[in-house]
Amino acid sequence: MIITFKRKSLSWSIIGISIVVLLAGCASDSKSNVSTEQPVTQQQENVNTDSKKPSKDVSAQGNTGRTTPVKEENGELIKEIYELSKEGKVPGVDFVSGQDLIDKVHASWGEPDKPVGAGDPYEAYSPGAGRGSFAFGIGRGEVIYDVRSYGSSEGPKVQFSQISLEDITQTLGVPSENRTNGNDDILVYKVGEYELKFVGPHDKQVLHHISVYSPKAAAPMGGK
Repeated sequence: MIITFKRKSLSWSIIGISIVVLLAGCASDSKSNVSTEQPVTQQQENVNTDSKKPSKDVSAQGNTGRTTPVKEENGELIKEIYELSKEGKVPGVDFVSGQDLIDKVHASWGEPDKPVGAGDPYEAYSPGAGRGSFAFGIGRGEVIYDVRSYGSSEGPKVQFSQISLEDITQTLGVPSENRTNGNDDILVYKVGEYELKFVGPHDKQVLHHISVYSPKAAAPMGGK
């Protein structure tokens, strides 16, 4: 009887040890699975987070993110202004900034509506026939260094007040410089030897006038 009891006790002990070993192995496997899955879960979170970030705009230069497209007629006029500025001109006239003398304007249009005044080197004209209003900055040697156009409010021409400053950046891209003058914002585009300026009131953000400016002709005597 004693031998039998010892054998049974031994058997139960072996079984108990086996169960303990088995349970320990399961626990080890469970911990191993957790440590393997954790990096995968973290990686997935990063992907989800990145997917929520807004993508960078890699579209054409000048796209400011606005959804309203530029009106076709506005875009065409802005492009026309830009192309003519390469020649020192503005739409509606053939006088060239930095080259022509003011005498050429006098010969064609007569006396100005507003002649040059004290501290104001500009002559203003409204030649009629729906061409709009213009001003000419006069420098040394009577050379025109600035040709300005205020647009036309007559006929089929697009009025400048219908063009926003955002239309301009949307069409031509980011300007070379952003300047201010009093209450006006000025978008400056360097076009060859000229500066093409789009000027408008800061509070309204619409175009008031354009300027094709010749830094060379505007320089004082002895300047470059």
